[in-house]
Amino acid sequence: MNYRYICTAAKISYLGLRTAHNAAGRLGHGEEEPNMERAVELYCLRLLYFRHIMLEIANIADVASTARALYKDHPELGELHGELSQAFEFFKYIRNKYVGHLVPELVDKTFEWLPQSFSTLGDVDESNALILSWFVLETVINTYTDPSTGHRVFDTETDLNYPPDQIRFFDYLGETAEKAMVYAELLSKVAATYVEVPDMKEEWFKLAMQAGATEFSYLAKKGR
Repeated sequence: MNYRYICTAAKISYLGLRTAHNAAGRLGHGEEEPNMERAVELYCLRLLYFRHIMLEIANIADVASTARALYKDHPELGELHGELSQAFEFFKYIRNKYVGHLVPELVDKTFEWLPQSFSTLGDVDESNALILSWFVLETVINTYTDPSTGHRVFDTETDLNYPPDQIRFFDYLGETAEKAMVYAELLSKVAATYVEVPDMKEEWFKLAMQAGATEFSYLAKKGR
């Protein structure tokens, strides 16, 4: 098991998730009633933070899948992973279809489900791009289905312009983010205890020589 990778990946994802989560929570606080331009800017920033939160949750899910052998000696990690397993799969799906990679099938389904998407094409302005991204987010949520049982997380389709549905999704995202931060922080600390850290004072010359001999090459893509 690559403990150094697990520790590093969990630490970086924790930082990104915590930063985006906190920034989203502070957005617009203390400001007066915004004008239209500022309101659009705030909505754009909020969606940007939400996208990054979903990305980092999915990244934590990736590293979690490599860390299961730690759960025998650290059952608290296994318990947290169990609580997050459904959400991990959901946000990995959203990352792979919408946030990290926008796939053509999702775009086609968006224009089928929300034909008003056509009205956002043409002018490249913030409000149209924001509306279109919002439509795509709603669509990717609704495509996370099982042919025999329906949606894998929610009881009904999601309409992000319907307040109860919007609250349901973003509450789920927020709760997942908070639990994922707890998991990632603990995983990073646990994995670090298994990493063999050199004596930086005694071995610095050797490490510096190795660093000087480093050769870089293109990192070939490996399957997740």
